[in-house]
Amino acid sequence: MKTKLDEKELDEEEMDILHHYQNDQLNISKTRKSDLVNAVKSAKSTIEVKAELRIKLTEKDLRILKLKEIEIGIPYQNIVTTLIHKYLEDKIDLTI
Repeated sequence: MKTKLDEKELDEEEMDILHHYQNDQLNISKTRKSDLVNAVKSAKSTIEVKAELRIKLTEKDLRILKLKEIEIGIPYQNIVTTLIHKYLEDKIDLTI
């Protein structure tokens, strides 16, 4: 059963998306494949048994990490986990 969309409940951004959809003006993301790969990796990582690790960061580093979370679209905890995992698999180097 379809319900009619009440445009009065949409904010400006949602109205813009609806307008583009109705006029067949939506574009497929250029990073669609990598977005899908990242989503699959994130889904798989939630299935694995996890151990908890507590670390201390400066407030500045945590603030920047949370900005990266918004920019990339992945929770900052997953970013840290991915970095550690890549380092342990020798896929990235650590310079101190």
